[in-house]
Amino acid sequence: MHTIKIKSSDLNDSIAVVVPELLPVPAVKGGAVEHWVEETCNRMRIPGRRLALVSRPANITGSEGIQYIGIPWTRAEKWFYKLKEKVTWKNPLRYIAKMQNVASYAIRVARVVRDFDLIYIHNEPNIILFLNKKAGQKIVLHMHNDHLSARAFRPFYRRAIARADKIICVSDCIRQRAISCFPEYTDKFVVVMNSTDPDSFRPYGEMAVKQLNGIISFDPTCQYILYVGRLTEVKGVHVLIEAFRQINARIPSTRLIIAGSSFFSGAAKTAYEQKLVKLAGKVSESIVFTGFLPHDKLRYLYSAADIVVCPSVWEEPFGLVIIEAMSSGTSVVASRVGGIPEVITNGEDGVLVTPNSPDELTNAVCNLLDHPAQKTAMELCGRKKILEAFTWERLVREIESEFKTLL
Repeated sequence: MHTIKIKSSDLNDSIAVVVPELLPVPAVKGGAVEHWVEETCNRMRIPGRRLALVSRPANITGSEGIQYIGIPWTRAEKWFYKLKEKVTWKNPLRYIAKMQNVASYAIRVARVVRDFDLIYIHNEPNIILFLNKKAGQKIVLHMHNDHLSARAFRPFYRRAIARADKIICVSDCIRQRAISCFPEYTDKFVVVMNSTDPDSFRPYGEMAVKQLNGIISFDPTCQYILYVGRLTEVKGVHVLIEAFRQINARIPSTRLIIAGSSFFSGAAKTAYEQKLVKLAGKVSESIVFTGFLPHDKLRYLYSAADIVVCPSVWEEPFGLVIIEAMSSGTSVVASRVGGIPEVITNGEDGVLVTPNSPDELTNAVCNLLDHPAQKTAMELCGRKKILEAFTWERLVREIESEFKTLL
């Protein structure tokens, strides 16, 4: 891990970093935002700065130089969480339970962050509404998803944005959608694109297969297509399986690996996951569902795969999987949605396809497998792009620069 050279006298002396109410940091239960925060905070430690990380308790020792403030679950919060998990996305009770837990969590967060110079909140704007902002105190909101455009919550979000000093978005797609909802606050929105660690996500060669022994048995005569992410309908995993049935018919040596769960480690099996297993049908023997895998295994899986597919059918905010795959030296086929075209240059360092089109996805994957020289050139170009523009060092510099504008 590289250290960013920053003078503490140029920056806020104390920063409280706050994640949403569900998962802990260190990211022992997974969570893309939580892992992102963990990586970023490890690189924001500098002499003279008090850096605190507020989340649910992880119950492990974190990194030296970071103060971990755990907000324990209450009995009521656990009850509402279980209620939320039992009902469907269309049931209003799910959102009532979510709002109750956000409020309960935020009230206690407000108590522990009141003396910090800067409060850096991730992905949950409503926490801002519970803060007792002091004179001179700054609030930065970092949006990893497109929550701000949700119509039902806009009155709450407008009040939160009014109190925030800056809103960082992970892509221009997210920024533009937010501005369309809150044009009066256009000047508060900025873009800092996501990053990854090319020292961790890199080509591992034969070591990758060895490190995955006991998880997946790789056949050297087969070609492996990989999906990594949440198993939810918006991620388009069903589209990928439909495409794979065609891919496997055209290239019988292909295999599909689906790595992930409905949300995070320990998440309950859903009806959608059962639907995916059923959808596999006659090609089920060529598909492996690994369940949730930690990052220390995913880095080898990216490297061992031949193609990584991101088949999202929604406006994907950014697509961390894409830059992790590119960094690993693996070719990428992804839907042309949301912030993904801001990362991939079609035909140069990846392939973009129309979302919800199994036929187009099939042709893109088969074309890459049928043209290994083109595939290799694309992988080299993708890895080069990550090294030049998508490292954590670049991201932290940009965030610190945004913080500095608030002094």
